[in-house]
Amino acid sequence: MKYILNETQYNLVLEQTSGLDEFLVKVKEKYNIDDDFIEKIKQFILNSDCKKIMVQNIKMGEALALADRVVISPRVFNNSLGMFLFILFHEIAHQYQFKKYGEETMYSVYVGDTSIEEAAEFMKKTELVADEFARKKVREFVNLGFIPQEDATFKGMYKNVPTAQLKGMISQFRNVIRQGRITKPSEVSEFFYNMVKVDL
Repeated sequence: MKYILNETQYNLVLEQTSGLDEFLVKVKEKYNIDDDFIEKIKQFILNSDCKKIMVQNIKMGEALALADRVVISPRVFNNSLGMFLFILFHEIAHQYQFKKYGEETMYSVYVGDTSIEEAAEFMKKTELVADEFARKKVREFVNLGFIPQEDATFKGMYKNVPTAQLKGMISQFRNVIRQGRITKPSEVSEFFYNMVKVDL
């Protein structure tokens, strides 16, 4: 008996992340790293269930993790290899969190009945975990001899960010989302993407 796979099933069978091969070509060209290194990065991204990865100009920050994609600013490629990987692995860590908690829980920070205090605590937790995850992953690559020791000295981005600052940020985002009439977690990814992308 023959089975015909639809596109989604085909991508799942191939463990495909849209845009990944093109992204890794850019990484290899910029940092001149070998195929073994590239393959380890690729496998880490595939294991996260990241649906799509793209390089695109964005209005804020250097990278953005959404439920359905990771967006990397071209500015990220101006960093050293270690810092580049830290930023990449931080965003991919969020893909593992979407995989673990689900879109509804991750976006309850912005929509739903979660209090500002609870939302800020949850955001701080997920960001600190992503920082630690990225730090350990970079350290792993140091131990494998792919990255020099001196290029892996950073500790993270969110350790010293006060919860009050996160509460203010969440409050602002909630207001913007409310104005955009977004009420469901499933609508948040596209809304955020449209908000930060730079139209050419």
